[in-house]
Amino acid sequence: MGSREGESSPGVVVRSPRQPLPREIEDKLRNELQQCPDVAFAHLSEVEVEGHAGAELTLFVWLQPAALRTLRSALNLVCDTVARVLPDGRHLDVVVLNSAPELLEELEAAGSLFAERNPEERQRALAAAATPPTDVSQQRQPWWWPFGQ
Repeated sequence: MGSREGESSPGVVVRSPRQPLPREIEDKLRNELQQCPDVAFAHLSEVEVEGHAGAELTLFVWLQPAALRTLRSALNLVCDTVARVLPDGRHLDVVVLNSAPELLEELEAAGSLFAERNPEERQRALAAAATPPTDVSQQRQPWWWPFGQ
C-alpha cells in the first residue's frame, strides 16, 4: 500500500473522520445499521482523493454473504437508512466494502469501525484480507482446461 498514513493507492487517503457527525446522529445511524440484517459491519471514514476539493465522509459497509445475491436491495436498505438518519443538507458516500476488500486493512488501521453486527464475518474478512493473493500464473489448470499456461 502507499507510504502515507491511511493511503490506499496513490492519491487516495483514508483516515478516521476529522470532523465526525454530531454524536446524536452517529448514535442513531449506528443503531439503525445494527438493525439492518444485510450489514455485517461498517466503517465510517474520511476519504480524500487527490485532485478533488476536500475530504468526504464515507460509510464503508461489509454486507453479509447472503445479501450479495440481492445486492441492489441490500444497498437500497443501507442508503435508505442513511438518508433517514442524516439531516437535510448532510450526505455520506456509501461504498460496498465487499467490492473493495483491499481497503479493509487500511480502514481497520484508521480505527474507523463504526458498527459490527457479525463479529465472525468481520474476522473472516480480515483473515482473507491478510492472506496474500495467489499468483494466478502458478495455479494449476484443471484437467479439462484445453489451453496451456
